[in-house]
Amino acid sequence: MASSRKFRSSDLAGRVGESLTRHAVSPATRLCVGLSGGLDSVVLIHLLAGLRSSLGFSLSAIHVHHGLSADADAWADSACALAHSLEVPCDVVRVHVDRRGSKGLEAAARAVRYAVFEQADADLLCLAHHQNDQAETVLMQVLRGNGLAGIAAMPECRDLTPSLRLLRPLLAMSRAELAAYAKSHDLRWVDDESNADTRFSRNFLRHDILPMLAQRDPGVNASLARLATHAAEANALLAELAECDLAHCVRDGGLDLAVAAELGERRSRNALRYWLARQGVVADARAFDAFCMQLQSASDAQPQLRWRDRQIRRHRGRLYLVAAAPSGGVIDIPFGESCLPRGWAGRLDWRRCADGVAIAHAGRAGWQLRPRLGGERLRLHAAGPNRELKSLYQEAGAPPWLRDATPLLYCDDELVAVPGLGVAAAWRGEGWLPLWQPA
Repeated sequence: MASSRKFRSSDLAGRVGESLTRHAVSPATRLCVGLSGGLDSVVLIHLLAGLRSSLGFSLSAIHVHHGLSADADAWADSACALAHSLEVPCDVVRVHVDRRGSKGLEAAARAVRYAVFEQADADLLCLAHHQNDQAETVLMQVLRGNGLAGIAAMPECRDLTPSLRLLRPLLAMSRAELAAYAKSHDLRWVDDESNADTRFSRNFLRHDILPMLAQRDPGVNASLARLATHAAEANALLAELAECDLAHCVRDGGLDLAVAAELGERRSRNALRYWLARQGVVADARAFDAFCMQLQSASDAQPQLRWRDRQIRRHRGRLYLVAAAPSGGVIDIPFGESCLPRGWAGRLDWRRCADGVAIAHAGRAGWQLRPRLGGERLRLHAAGPNRELKSLYQEAGAPPWLRDATPLLYCDDELVAVPGLGVAAAWRGEGWLPLWQPA
């Protein structure tokens, strides 16, 4: 249902100006706007261009050419023409979107678009998300059963890279306000036909669900946007609590489960969730709950949570984040040279010591790194037994994930040394000790 309120162009300009000022935009700030050519971004670049003289910032634009529509070239031309008319330099960046990606076309397009944005030569990237977009995002997160972090939806400002912030200065404004502004300034924009395709979840909510809700409650978009604000505040409080708890629970790089358990179930789960997030592991609710159930298993069990190329493993009552990449194959190496062996998730270094591989053997050929296959034996003491690596690893307390990910040093098909365990007695002497640094 359309609002009967009369919007003045100065309303939007003043509110965008307040947003820029609040986020410390100064004459030295380089702004870049993501310009799709649709209504929202057309209004945003027009507003920003009008604020340049009063706030003094420099302004540029990026148009991401996805190549998904027959009209994509025309959209790029339209975006460049608008930017040129406002005396704003505009770069068109062509990208390839994988239509067969497992997460869907929308997610694939978003991923490549943001990869372009991250390369922007600017201090602040401005995107044109508005209140209706926020409401749709909140509703999508609710329907997916996501937690507070998901329901918090899109923040007004966040770091996109260490040197580039992302700002959404229109986030508190409705699409009706933007349309009124565009009409009052006789702006022209393009319409992406895919935005009408209700096979996509966001479009279904936008065209079928939210209009019905608005018939019952015209303020539904504002209400959902307020929910996002409340969720963000609650999530920030939980993060502060987690930081306090993690100061006691994290020891030697691992999360101590016994200490965490003393916090009680809710706080320990919260601490675990934020410990994972701190290290870039964002598990969905189902995966997180399943992992918590695994942690209730016997202490000698090996619960695992995999995330991309990493995994969370338990060892001696603590959780560790480790590389999930498999060990590499057989690699020929030069003796004594530090290197990153091809296919191995880690680095081989050497240290001069009295119990390394004797320097007398350094000139020999045939040095190799090999993966552990099982059944290997190593005699660490001349008068001692030739023991299985499994037993030596257990006595050394080596974490299980390192046992198969650590390469073994061979020479002429004889096991010479195992980083972390030692050098075979027959090869030991004043020389060099191989050390393995896992990724």
